[in-house]
Amino acid sequence: MKYSHLQIEKHIADKIISLCEKRDISKYRLSQFFQEGNSENLTEKQKEVLGIWNDLNANEQETVMSMLRGLRK
Repeated sequence: MKYSHLQIEKHIADKIISLCEKRDISKYRLSQFFQEGNSENLTEKQKEVLGIWNDLNANEQETVMSMLRGLRK
């Protein structure tokens, strides 16, 4: 069976999503995995926010994101 590049990319993305859901890892925490090492460019307040964020579960993170989106002007 031949797969196009887009089909392979979607398959990989679906597998990553499935694995994250099984491990209760949100897309936000997954993105942090790929951004490790960039914290030296953050302010102290940003580091504090990330520290709090990392302690939240996926549902709490979604709640916070909803609140933040509501504050956008």
